Amino acid sequence: MGMPGTDSMGRVAQIWRYPVKSMHGEEVAKARLTADGLEHDRLYAFESPAAPAGMLRLPAQDRRELLRFTARQRDAGVEVVTPAGLRLAVDSPEMVAELPAGVRLTYEPTPQTDVRPLALIGLRTVESVSEGLGVALDARRFRANLLLDLPEPFLEDSFVGRTLRVGSTAMLCILERDPRCRFITFDPIDPFGQPLIPLMKYLDRHHQTRAGVYAAVLTPGPIARGDEVVLV
Repeated sequence: MGMPGTDSMGRVAQIWRYPVKSMHGEEVAKARLTADGLEHDRLYAFESPAAPAGMLRLPAQDRRELLRFTARQRDAGVEVVTPAGLRLAVDSPEMVAELPAGVRLTYEPTPQTDVRPLALIGLRTVESVSEGLGVALDARRFRANLLLDLPEPFLEDSFVGRTLRVGSTAMLCILERDPRCRFITFDPIDPFGQPLIPLMKYLDRHHQTRAGVYAAVLTPGPIARGDEVVLV
């Protein structure tokens, strides 16, 4: 049972951080939410002068290329595992040499997200979209920081404008439904395979091209896999 004035919604199923924007991230058992978002999330990013005007840092081809790399936070800094299995420091010349010409590394002390600091999605939401498409979707397509075990698909949409407590102390303000871009059409395992264009069409037809929600951190605190998620 939740505390008086609260409503238990479910639990945290997975926590994902992406030390380098657009690269594969890493699942962690516990993490810390700071005032700016998830600690160690998207502090590094690569950008290219060939990127289209607007918020995008890279053209689509280069974003697909970055999906072939996996970034991990280590005590000594961020380590990147290349498609060939090399382990390179993110800021090393060897790492830059792995990428298309002209791409450069940027670092910010706060997450370099496109819109909002934190992304959440329910596992039932991913399952519902999978059933609607007739395709088993890997939840990593949606690049959420928190995957939530909630009882109903798209239940997280009802959290918009509300406060969510995760674990014992961390508080989130759920800001808006997450408008998706074509990045989710790329297979996180085989990014240069055929893009799943029907995914965007399905979300457009049934969910206003939205899946998951964005949040800001009201009260920092530790979080862990299995933590209760409570509407306050």
